[in-house]
Amino acid sequence: MGVMDWVGRITGDKTPTGAADKHITAEMRGAEVGGLDFKSAVDAHMKWKGRLEAYINGTSDEDLRVDVISCDDKCPLGKWIYSRGGDDFGYSETFFDMKAHHAHFHRCAGDVVRTAQAGDKDEALKLLHHGDYVRASEKVKKLLAKLFVLVVDGKTAIDAHMKWKERLQDFVAGRSTESLDEFSVAREDLCSLGKWINNEGAETFRDNPNFHNLRSAHRKFHEAAGHIVSLASTGQADVAMQLLEDGDYAQASDDVTAALVDMFAKRD
Repeated sequence: MGVMDWVGRITGDKTPTGAADKHITAEMRGAEVGGLDFKSAVDAHMKWKGRLEAYINGTSDEDLRVDVISCDDKCPLGKWIYSRGGDDFGYSETFFDMKAHHAHFHRCAGDVVRTAQAGDKDEALKLLHHGDYVRASEKVKKLLAKLFVLVVDGKTAIDAHMKWKERLQDFVAGRSTESLDEFSVAREDLCSLGKWINNEGAETFRDNPNFHNLRSAHRKFHEAAGHIVSLASTGQADVAMQLLEDGDYAQASDDVTAALVDMFAKRD
């Protein structure tokens, strides 16, 4: 099962929110993103129910303590939330909501353990299978999946853009197997980022001022890239290689990356 299939399964959606399923790279499947293996985090979160049920039924060898279970900073996900997660994604409303629901989940789990330790097995099982515990658990799973899509959207968009420099360097140096032509490269709607900008990106970020900055910078970038291909194709490889490092191309490339970072950083 691919990561995006997994996201769809845990959120209950056939098509996950966002465009990451169309842009996710093979090397990212199942990999760590933003300092967290999201799939492992959700899988570990889902195992809590089995651990608590075994404890209630007396089939667990775990010594669960209410004061520890009730804390939201002791589990692997909680440690990430209060370290790199907060540092990298504290701006995000999705992260903020996930943090709050994760804390609530642990309080609910603590209530389950407390009830079991008081000898009320039936009530503990009721708390585990119904009510606040279940709602909090499902909310954490869905918000983690939503945050994953947000992170992957931003990372893959930037990665796709950054690969252009390497492609152009290889073309100018005569190492490329690609047959690049000026007019195709100068079009901003043919690359993967351009297609995203004109489709999913426009739908998601149309009201974000940084999206309009991105669209303008991306258009200038491809115009400059097309000029570099033209120079290389007419025997001016030295000039073309210099323009890859300085001038309109380099500035437009930096502007695209900056706009992408700002756009995702201010996403609600």
